[in-house]
Amino acid sequence: MIHSLLSEVKDNYSKVFIVGFSVGATIAWLCSNHESINGVVGYYGSRIRDYLDLVPPCPTLLFFPQEEKSFDVDSLITILEGKSINTYKFNGLHGFSNPFSSNYHLESSRKAYAIMNEFLKNH
Repeated sequence: MIHSLLSEVKDNYSKVFIVGFSVGATIAWLCSNHESINGVVGYYGSRIRDYLDLVPPCPTLLFFPQEEKSFDVDSLITILEGKSINTYKFNGLHGFSNPFSSNYHLESSRKAYAIMNEFLKNH
């Protein structure tokens, strides 16, 4: 579905970036090899760990919380950095950038947003 949407909109924009949160970050990761994508930003995409055979051909920025219940964040970051993926780890838990989450962490959210803005400007 996302690939179809990307094909529809690609001619309307000079650049297309996908920004995803949680499962949306994993979807963005999986769509990163689409010809229309110029970049990917993912927040706490824990299932990316299931698709490490994929190496995005576009600039990719991933944000992770300090810890996740289901996997070792540091190990995943080490693997991703070996693939030249830009990764950051922030204080807080899954949902640290969601102001409607009980895990919201204002400082981490602001820092991640600033890094994302810079990433988007530079690409």
